[in-house]
Amino acid sequence: MKISEKLIQDCIANNRKAQFELYQTCYSILMSVCLRYEKNKEDAEELLNMGFLKIVTKLEKYQTKIPFEAWIRRIMINTIIDEYRKNKKKNETIEYTDFEDHNYDRHFDFNEADKNFDAEGLERLIRKLPEMSQKVFNMHVIDGYSHKEISDELGISIGTSKWHVSNARTMLKEMIQSSIDESIKSIAL
Repeated sequence: MKISEKLIQDCIANNRKAQFELYQTCYSILMSVCLRYEKNKEDAEELLNMGFLKIVTKLEKYQTKIPFEAWIRRIMINTIIDEYRKNKKKNETIEYTDFEDHNYDRHFDFNEADKNFDAEGLERLIRKLPEMSQKVFNMHVIDGYSHKEISDELGISIGTSKWHVSNARTMLKEMIQSSIDESIKSIAL
C-alpha cells in the first residue's frame, strides 16, 4: 500500500475529501483485521470506524520510515484490544466443553486438510471459535504477538494464553476433520 505524503498532509489539515480517500484506501486492510476478531460484520465495522478515527487523529505522529500498512494495522489491533478491555466485564462468560463428545484418537492429515481448505474457509472456522480463544489465536498466530505480550494486553496469564492457542488449534483440527469427513461422505453418495 502506497500512501502519498500529500494525502497524509491533507488529512492532517482536516481535509474531509482526503480523509475519505484514505478511508477508502485503508478499508479492506482494516476490515480484514477487524473480521478476525469479531464474529459479525456490524461489530467489525464499528471497530474499524473507531480505529480509523484514531489513525486520522494520530497521523501527525506517523513516521515515514515505518510502512504505513504496518502502522495502521498496529493502531487497529490496539483499538480492538482497548475495546476488549473496556467491555471485558460485560462480555465475560464461562464456556464449558464436554470433552467426552470429542474424538481425540482420530488421525489427522494436514496435507489432506490443505487440499480441501482455502484462506476464506479457514477464516470462517476461526470465527466459530469461542470469543477469547479466537482473540488469543489471532493475536499469537496471525498477528505475531508473544504469549507475554498477549498476557499483558488482555490481562490474562501466559499459561492461559498458551491454553487458548492450544484449545483453538484442537478445535480447528476437529472442525477441519469434520469438514473432510463430510466431503468424503458427499463424494461417496
